[in-house]
Amino acid sequence: MRANFLVSGLLTAGSLLAVLAIHPALADDAPAETPPGCATTASAAEQLLCREPALTKAVADLSAALDALAATTDDTGRAAIDAGQTLWRSRRDEACPVTVADLADAKAAKTRGDCLLRSMKQRTAALEAERLARSKPVADLPLTVSGAAAPRLAPVPQQPLAINRQISMTALVGRWAKADPVDRTVIDDCRTSYLEVGRDLTVHAVDSRLPLFPLDGALAAGGDPQQGVALTRNAPPAAEGTATAEPVSEASVSLRILPADSRGLDRLLLRMAPPATFAAEFVRCR
Repeated sequence: MRANFLVSGLLTAGSLLAVLAIHPALADDAPAETPPGCATTASAAEQLLCREPALTKAVADLSAALDALAATTDDTGRAAIDAGQTLWRSRRDEACPVTVADLADAKAAKTRGDCLLRSMKQRTAALEAERLARSKPVADLPLTVSGAAAPRLAPVPQQPLAINRQISMTALVGRWAKADPVDRTVIDDCRTSYLEVGRDLTVHAVDSRLPLFPLDGALAAGGDPQQGVALTRNAPPAAEGTATAEPVSEASVSLRILPADSRGLDRLLLRMAPPATFAAEFVRCR
């Protein structure tokens, strides 16, 4: 009886081997054997790269592309390439995570391997494109000139934006600080360097860095602040023992406001005509 069971088991095993020989795809579910040396790698991803021939070839191609690109630059460029490669590797590991459990599952290992293969091929192509671009600088490209000149577009007249505010002389009142005219970055600190317009339209400007300051005076009444208001500067104080100096009107100094929808975004222009040529843009102190 026991012999019959033994014979039956041998026949069953032989049948299974025969089926696997005829249909090798049924054996794919078994995990691939790890080649010698791959088990000592640091991470599961490196083990997968080591044991799969297609991934091993992709690693070699990527390494060759890196070496070719590094040969086109100096030490600084190679350091930048290494930094870019480190960043790409971290992003690859995030997009294609591989665990030890994946290595034991043939389907999971194939899925992770396909992801790694796509990522490395894309990286290799990008490195090759960069190397080719460096080998053909812009100066070496052929110059092509079109037979027809491009049509000239008529300049669009610049129209001031409509402001939903009534702008009067009181819009100038407040403390202002010099600012960069491009990005409105404040230059002054509003304490030791500023321009202040009082409610009585008196002007006091301080800046120890500029010889034209301090500037004291009063704005002409009835002016249009959007067109520019002349400043009547006070005469310097009289020397001791002499008569008090009278104010001197100088139309060469003016203030002009560039209003915005919000009062806090207004800009103020200070201009001085020759001989004291000076111009600056101010924003409101906060």
